[in-house]
Amino acid sequence: MVVFGTPRRISAISLARYAEIINYTDCAFFGVSHPDNENFACREIWTKPQRDDIAFHLAEAQAEIENVVGYPLSPKWIVDEVHPFGYKIVTYKTKVIELGIEAIQTLGAGVATDVTTDPATITIATILTSTDGIKVYYPGTFEEIFPSDIQITGGNLVISVPKCRLVEHSLLDNPGSGLDYAASIYQATVDVKRYYNDASQQIKAVWPHGCNTSCQSGGCTRYTASACGVVLDGEIGEVSYNFAKYASGAWTPLTKLCCVGNPSKLEISYHAGMSELDPIAETAIIRLAHSKMPFQPCGCDAVINMWRRDATIPQILSVERLECPFGLSNGAWMAWKFAGSISVDRMTVFG
Repeated sequence: MVVFGTPRRISAISLARYAEIINYTDCAFFGVSHPDNENFACREIWTKPQRDDIAFHLAEAQAEIENVVGYPLSPKWIVDEVHPFGYKIVTYKTKVIELGIEAIQTLGAGVATDVTTDPATITIATILTSTDGIKVYYPGTFEEIFPSDIQITGGNLVISVPKCRLVEHSLLDNPGSGLDYAASIYQATVDVKRYYNDASQQIKAVWPHGCNTSCQSGGCTRYTASACGVVLDGEIGEVSYNFAKYASGAWTPLTKLCCVGNPSKLEISYHAGMSELDPIAETAIIRLAHSKMPFQPCGCDAVINMWRRDATIPQILSVERLECPFGLSNGAWMAWKFAGSISVDRMTVFG
């Protein structure tokens, strides 16, 4: 089954990746009391509200940085972005990957998990040749589970998930003492989905309902014609297009348009963003997220010191720093400098 436009996690840094970056043991971070926790300096148990809090601020920090740099820090689909009619389009977001809309394919619903080993495994027969865009969720939800590895081998999609990231959905709100690792606390089934680009919907030209044409139904409706595009320069978002129709996996040029005159606007859908988040970008998001948190996160002294470093406002501030849109704290200043260093400047507007 393929569906369109379903929301999913917006943070480029998953909770599992955040735990890895701050050097926190998986089990303690995801609310599980494991004997090996004692071998880590950071082993205090996190609760669901604490994980939800950092997830919210990571997404908020990412959105603020994206507003400055002009493109998503992780690839996203932008749908029906409106532009005036012209020969070329310059998209509002830069770093365009491809034209099209987001499609979601369910690879498996209620797939059994094998928790007899750690990491647990999820196996699905497949004809896929790539693991790109594959996500794992609690059944019937878009609450994400974070694999450590995804491979295709012997005609099967094999997904590995550390058991502490696979706590049963009803137990996610764990007690402060943690769930017992040796108990039956693990999710028995999951949903597996694949996100990919549907190139059949790229650009629409729109005429108002007053269009004078024999094939226009009249009344309060609008007439549209489809078009396919070519990304001329993905870095700045320059796109050219031709009127065409899509059928059987291919575009065919339109020889005639029903509507006379120029369309009133164009609507473009595309996939854009950084293909991979580098360590400096991750650091900027985390430090800005920490600076936005009103209270220190759970954890050992090392984590608390990270938050304190990022939330601290120096006693002496330069004029430039006083004008920082992200805030006055150390984390906000570092993120602002990072955003300025990777923003895409576009000096030319194409007609």
